[in-house]
Amino acid sequence: MLHLPPLYPITDATRAEPLSDQVRRLGEAGFPLVQFRGKPLEIQAQWSELRRALEESTANGGWPWICVNDRADLALLASREGLTPWGLHLGQGDLPASEAARLPGLEVCHIGASTHDLAEWAAVDPACDHAGVGPFRGTATKADHAAPVGLEGLRAGCATLRARGLAPVAIGGLRVEDVAACFEAGAESVAMVGAVHDAEDPAALGWEVQRQRWRIRPPFRRDRPVVLIGGSGAGKTSLGRELARGLGLPFHDLDAAIETRENRSVAEVFAASGEGAFRALESALLPGLLEAPAVVALGGGAWESPANRAAVAAAGASPLWLAEPPLRAWARVAGDPRRPLAQDRTVFLQRWAARVPAWSLAPMILPFGRSAEQLASALLD
Repeated sequence: MLHLPPLYPITDATRAEPLSDQVRRLGEAGFPLVQFRGKPLEIQAQWSELRRALEESTANGGWPWICVNDRADLALLASREGLTPWGLHLGQGDLPASEAARLPGLEVCHIGASTHDLAEWAAVDPACDHAGVGPFRGTATKADHAAPVGLEGLRAGCATLRARGLAPVAIGGLRVEDVAACFEAGAESVAMVGAVHDAEDPAALGWEVQRQRWRIRPPFRRDRPVVLIGGSGAGKTSLGRELARGLGLPFHDLDAAIETRENRSVAEVFAASGEGAFRALESALLPGLLEAPAVVALGGGAWESPANRAAVAAAGASPLWLAEPPLRAWARVAGDPRRPLAQDRTVFLQRWAARVPAWSLAPMILPFGRSAEQLASALLD
């Protein structure tokens, strides 16, 4: 099933803040995914704001991902300009998902659907990998909304969608106090408009929603290895040490294991033997680190290897993607001589974006500006 962030923010075109600025602000706060809803703006204004948001996201390592609401035409225009969005969300009256998925450039998009009752939950287009269930209650942001489904409807919708392998998203008039009940009902994510934009600190809201989901559905098993993946500078080693200490398990850093084996630094391995030889060493040493319960931190590129992903699965380990905004990670590691792939900003961000499809195969951990100690404490709570 598609892994979604706990809180899925949606833009609000009725506010004075331009939509592209809303997307940027939410991405900077730590949200990896934002839905671009342009109504009721005129179509040209929507396109201008969407293009600007996608251009900024592309320049920032693909952060945040952008899902276009309703407008398959705008998603297609963006794709033709090399700005293919992460996804496309379609209502019951919009272009069928299977048709949208055949549009040139949109084959790679994640497609979601709006669903409101049993008939729609059971008949979601097979081209979709997630679906909104709602509205939970009436909402002022959508005057023509369907009848509210409430908690019982949400529970039924989530069960039906999960049985089909789709990620359910609770949506419609949600408040902070609804979050725990939504996750208990089976929602993978909660979509919010007003609560996000009215929040004095959206990052704090995102953090609290994430903690609520962890309490309902812990992201790892304490009797199995935990594997941290993500980009250089995301903080995997710091979090890994704290998490291992809290779990009473050993901590292994795959890069450090390679340096011990080779008796030289990662930079020296790259310089003398090339990246291919380094990747081979990763795959050779990783299985040994997973033989017993431990917390293991992988290098940024290790998760791209199918062999490494297979080794993690064979060990029954829980992979977790530490999803830090790439610009924040770059600020930590820029020019570090010990990191051969962190010497050029543009290349660093392009590589980050290219690796996201592999990282997103694992559940994400969103720091929202918290320290490794705070992250570990929340995960262990």
